[in-house]
Amino acid sequence: MTPEKKNDLVLLWLIIGVSVIGTIYFVWSAVSENTRSVQENPYKYNIDFFKEIDPALLIYAEVNTIPLRFHTVSGIAVDAKDNLYVTGDESVSIFTSEGNVQSTFPTDQTALCLDVDVNGDLYLGMKNHIEIFNSNGIKKAQWEDLGVKAYITSIAITDEYVFAADAGNRIVLKYDKNGKFIQKIGEKDESRDIPGFIVPSPYFDVSVDPDGFLWIVNPGRHTLENYTPEGDLRSSWGEFSMTIEGFCGCCNPTHITIMDSGNFVTSEKGIARIKVFNRLGNLEAVVAGPDRFNEETAGLDLASDSNGRIYILDPMRKAVRIFEKNDPGV
Repeated sequence: MTPEKKNDLVLLWLIIGVSVIGTIYFVWSAVSENTRSVQENPYKYNIDFFKEIDPALLIYAEVNTIPLRFHTVSGIAVDAKDNLYVTGDESVSIFTSEGNVQSTFPTDQTALCLDVDVNGDLYLGMKNHIEIFNSNGIKKAQWEDLGVKAYITSIAITDEYVFAADAGNRIVLKYDKNGKFIQKIGEKDESRDIPGFIVPSPYFDVSVDPDGFLWIVNPGRHTLENYTPEGDLRSSWGEFSMTIEGFCGCCNPTHITIMDSGNFVTSEKGIARIKVFNRLGNLEAVVAGPDRFNEETAGLDLASDSNGRIYILDPMRKAVRIFEKNDPGV
């Protein structure tokens, strides 16, 4: 082989080698860039901005935490003497306001919700019916079975009536204290300007304000609706918004409680946060933002006592967390 041919052959192999290296580099760069694009995902919807809260609104502090021995928790209530009641694991536990256990008694199944009347009787929502116990855990009554579709998620009591929110049938049921069914409240009725409830998930709350009027969450509409005890719609407030003043997601708020002052406390899922609104539905404070809860926390049931303390049932941390308004002098 002549020297010229040897040089040509070396040059050919050099060109082939450079081409192979270039191809390998190109493929590696493409894969690397694609992987980086997938990881960074420029189209991902970032909600971190909406999790930020003005510090001026954060005027509550966590003052106590009551750890629970339940595997699952479902509902809380506070009675007229500020005793705390928690349902879970086919039982009910009663605590003092300081968190000391007074008693625990079993139930046939786990109550999804409860309320306590002025006599200390407990009204438990057992998915498709209501059961009544006294404060010693003695069962006093069991009301009618509402069928397989029923899903009672909230109970509110007045001196005369018991109101039960049925998320399965998307309606609030009104009973007398003996368990006699009286009427349905909130059925869609255009002639009475009642829009009807949209309940996409098993969160549907009802409460009674200090004036005896009924407040029902319409979660799919992101509003709180005010009814007379006879079922007439009086007013509503609330709006869909990602901002702190509104309620976002498919169905919020999930829970409410009404304080002795008439202010509303609301909880949300998706972006977990607890807020306080005045009687007109204007935001007054944020009790706790999403940074105070585990990721994907939902089902934050609420209660409040005569001292203005707010009780939050945290199902992921298996605890009742108690918040109190900051001393303005501090």
